[in-house]
Amino acid sequence: MAETVELLGNMSGTDDRTTLLLAICIPTRNRRIVLEECLASVLPQADALGVGVIVSDNGSSDGTWQALETLKRQYPWMQIMRHTRDIGVRDNLTGAVLSSRAQYVWPIGDKYVLLPGALEFVVAELVRLHPDAVVVNSRDLSVSTVEKVYSDAQVCLTVMGLRTILLGATVLPRQAFVDVLHVQPLSRDFIQVVAFFSYLASLSAPQVLFSGRVLIQVGKSAWENHVASSFEDHRLETCGRNWYDAVMSLPALYSASDKLQAIRSLSEHDGTLGVLALIVLRSRGQLTLQRLNAEQVPLRAAMSAPWWLAVIISVVPRWMLHLVHCVHPRQTLQAVRRRLRLPRGQQAHRSAQ
Repeated sequence: MAETVELLGNMSGTDDRTTLLLAICIPTRNRRIVLEECLASVLPQADALGVGVIVSDNGSSDGTWQALETLKRQYPWMQIMRHTRDIGVRDNLTGAVLSSRAQYVWPIGDKYVLLPGALEFVVAELVRLHPDAVVVNSRDLSVSTVEKVYSDAQVCLTVMGLRTILLGATVLPRQAFVDVLHVQPLSRDFIQVVAFFSYLASLSAPQVLFSGRVLIQVGKSAWENHVASSFEDHRLETCGRNWYDAVMSLPALYSASDKLQAIRSLSEHDGTLGVLALIVLRSRGQLTLQRLNAEQVPLRAAMSAPWWLAVIISVVPRWMLHLVHCVHPRQTLQAVRRRLRLPRGQQAHRSAQ
C-alpha cells in the first residue's frame, strides 16, 4: 500500500501519547463540517485521557485540511496526515491505523460522534480487562444493552457481525490490521470487519467485550448534510457484492453457514435489501434483471426479500414504481404484501428462505 500513498509530509507535532494504550483513527474526505462535529466530541475526551487521535485527509478540496491545521494549533499532540490524491477509503483508513504506535486502535467514521464519557469507559475497560477486542454499542444499531464477554470467534460472527459493520463499533489491537495485511488483500469495504474477525480466528480463546452502553451515534451535521446519500448510490454494490466478499473472505474457522447468516443479517435487521429497498432501487434505475443475473450469488445471500420477488421488481417499469413510491412508500409495501399474501417482518424473510 505504501507505494500508492502520497503525503504532504505534515504529520508533525505528535507526542508520547502515540505509543500508549489507545489511538482513535479517523479517515475523512470532503466532509469538513461533519468532521468538525466528530472531532469536537473526540478531542476534548482524548485530551483529558492522553489518548492519541489520528486524522487522515484523503485529498479533500473543501477546506478540510485547513480546518485540521487550525485544530492542531489547539491540540498540538493530534496527528494529521494528508494524501495529495484520492487513494480510496480502504487505504486511507489503513494508513491512519498503521501510522499509530498505540496498542489498541479505534477506527471511527467521520460522521459519528462520541457520546459523553464514551472514551473514559473504553479506556477503563481496556485497562481492567485487557480484552482482545471491544465491540461498542451505537444508537443507530443498538440491539442489546447487556454487557458481555464472548470467548468464541464463531459466536462473535453470528451474534455481533452485524454491529461490526459500523466504522466506529470495534476497538482492536493495531496488530490485527498488520497481521491481516500480510495474509490477504483487504476488501474494498468493511475493512474493519475483515481485520476484526481474522484476528479473532488467530486466537485460541479470544476475549471480546461487548459494551451494552451506547457510545457512538451519527452526528447532527451528518444527518443535515445527507452523508448517507453516497451510500444509497451504491447500495447494491456495497451491501451485496462487497459485503458478501468481505465476509466470505474470512478464515475457514468460520463455517459457510455462519458466514451466510452474517451476510443476510444486515438486510434482515433493517431491510437494507428488503422489498421496499428493492422497489426504491428499481425506481432509481439501479436494479435491473441483468444486474440480478450478473450478481446472483452475492445478492441471493444478502437479500432478505425473496429472490423471485426481486426478479419481478427488476422488470416492472421504473416510472410505475417511482410514482407509487413517491406517493406513499409504506402503503406501497403493505399493498405488495397483501397482494402476494406475504407475512410481515422477519416471518416474511424466513418463509422465503
